[in-house]
Amino acid sequence: MESRVAIVEISNTYVRVIIGGSIDGEPVIIQKAERPISGLISRGEVLDEQKIVAILSELKSIDDEKTHLIYEINDVTLVIPPVGLEIYESEKTTNVVSPSSIIDTLDISNVISLVQKEPIESDKVIVDIIPDYFKLDGDRYSIEPPIGDTSNQVYVHAKVHVMLRKYADTFKRLVESAGMRVRRICVSPYALSVYARKHGVSKDYILVDMGAQVTNITLVGNHAPIISTHILVGGNDLSFSIAEKFNCSVEDANKLKELHGKFERELAFKPSLLRSTNPEGIEVDLYPEDLNHAIDLFFRDNYFKQIDNALMTMLKDYPPEVLKLPLVICGGFSKLHGLEALVKEKYAEQEVIFLDSDVLGIRHPKYLPLVGGLMCATHYKGALSDQRNKVNNIERVER
Repeated sequence: MESRVAIVEISNTYVRVIIGGSIDGEPVIIQKAERPISGLISRGEVLDEQKIVAILSELKSIDDEKTHLIYEINDVTLVIPPVGLEIYESEKTTNVVSPSSIIDTLDISNVISLVQKEPIESDKVIVDIIPDYFKLDGDRYSIEPPIGDTSNQVYVHAKVHVMLRKYADTFKRLVESAGMRVRRICVSPYALSVYARKHGVSKDYILVDMGAQVTNITLVGNHAPIISTHILVGGNDLSFSIAEKFNCSVEDANKLKELHGKFERELAFKPSLLRSTNPEGIEVDLYPEDLNHAIDLFFRDNYFKQIDNALMTMLKDYPPEVLKLPLVICGGFSKLHGLEALVKEKYAEQEVIFLDSDVLGIRHPKYLPLVGGLMCATHYKGALSDQRNKVNNIERVER
């Protein structure tokens, strides 16, 4: 296995960490850990930095009970939600430093640094630079950094990921206050697109990342995010809707959602899923068809409408056929039982792909941004991280 790296994701409801590397280009996970942070971040706004830093500090050392090793994390690739993400294209050229015109890593770093110097508004910051391709003398093109090739100049065409400074700086500060250095910031739609490409998803699609509080919607073209938006609705809102409809606690509603979801089969009997008290003070039973009806209403009258409105707004300057691109669905909320049938019925004219994890040890799609981040960290493409000082990533200490 190549050198181990650590990936940290801060979402609206969880902090997650994986440690891993790659073998023959495939991601391999050594350790994983997660901690809930519900109530500490709301729709991307950090509400309690101190508590999040304390939780991150706990995850700086991961104890492996099987091998009796403690993994001490020093620097990380940080995956964050695309709050206010803007994506630009940039083209830059630099002269090759070597008198022999042999391209070195330094030349790739130099041309990326020119992209980094692009002027942006003062309240925004460049969080990542993704090279689309490199061009050398004689109209030679390369997707990978052309290290070792000969050319007098190196040209790069790159995507520039820009976010509001207050969000990017806050997420970075949380991790660094916990004693870990952020080597690279990676927005979750890009990490997901890297994973999707590796797993055979077509180059153009609409990515719908269904989280607990927020659903991120991204147009992906030629395997890279082009434009992104979000709606402030997620899995938690379905729990709230069920709780309100059946006058039960949010905790009970969440259990119903996670344990049952939507029943897709006919039952020979009608089991009571929950007993609650209606507004008239009478005890009533909640049956599968009642839960199905509540879920149908949530998606039909709320969730799908908000997705459609967000797509129409985001893609208003694009040709109408873009709205018919395949839908790639992922995220923790995408595991709701019965959701696939609902989505395929609603978007019957489009190909619908549910993206899941096939990485051993982390089969749930909630880990996909971390796996994508791991793939970015272990595959050199001449990214913005080259401009930052490197330190040892992970140390192993025997207990």
